[in-house]
Amino acid sequence: MSTSLIKREYDLGSSNVDSILQQLHAMSDEIILSLVITKDGLEVAHLGNVSDPDHFSAYLLELQLVSQKILNEFKLDNVEEIYIRSTSGCVSLMPIFEKGYLACMSTPTLGSTKLLLYTCKFVNRLYELI
Repeated sequence: MSTSLIKREYDLGSSNVDSILQQLHAMSDEIILSLVITKDGLEVAHLGNVSDPDHFSAYLLELQLVSQKILNEFKLDNVEEIYIRSTSGCVSLMPIFEKGYLACMSTPTLGSTKLLLYTCKFVNRLYELI
């Protein structure tokens, strides 16, 4: 299946997905990038500057897969959230239940708790659309 065909499956609400990402960014000026990706790592929509959203989406999927392997080694359940903090920014990756993932990048001053609250709110909205 080609990328364009897969994206078309998700285009049912792509303008609505874009609208939800805009609402997410409106929650805080510290959110600098957000992406919705499929379970296969293909970009559905993004808001913010990223040179190659499809490539970045594939990295995020790989991050999720490696995180799940780590949990499996310790006989723990599924990944619910991945949060990485650096001195220059933070990345959060949350599953949209079984449908895909929401990734957010923020400045390091936005706390993990606030980012978690924002992303949880919008994961539920995205689930209804895709």
